[in-house]
Amino acid sequence: MVKQYKVDFVNEIKDALEENRNFILTKYSGIKVSELTALRSQIREKGATYKVVKNNLFKRALDDKGYSSIEEHLKGPIGVAFAGDQIGDVAQVLKAFKKEQKLFEYFLGVIEGTVYDSAALAKIADLPSKEVLLSQIMSLINGPATGIAVGSKEIMNSLARAINAVAEKNNA
Repeated sequence: MVKQYKVDFVNEIKDALEENRNFILTKYSGIKVSELTALRSQIREKGATYKVVKNNLFKRALDDKGYSSIEEHLKGPIGVAFAGDQIGDVAQVLKAFKKEQKLFEYFLGVIEGTVYDSAALAKIADLPSKEVLLSQIMSLINGPATGIAVGSKEIMNSLARAINAVAEKNNA
């Protein structure tokens, strides 16, 4: 007989997978509960969640959502960071936590249906945040417009100076 709490847990994970197509798998063996709680808090600040999962129940949820290709990686205690759109920010938090806790490991990520290994996740963590990238793009777009505006202003100023010089010459 299937226990209701297991069915509820699988449904909760399925919902999380549906809401967050981006997630990162971690190994937390040897990490204190207080340290994992601090990690959860940091991830929550980024608008994401971190959940410790039972492998067999997580596999059921993955099967139902079409992620069966990553089941072979589910060995030992697993935690999942459901990142949503904040995948870069969450990857940065996990990378910083890994520097503090040598036993902690993030080993696999799924971003928009594509599976990435830990090396690729480390590169993603090194990318600037979405806000920084948007501001850089806006400054690149704004640069030529500013140049055109300054150039137009200088043309108008030159024209005004020339008209003023002609007027002064005619009055003199």
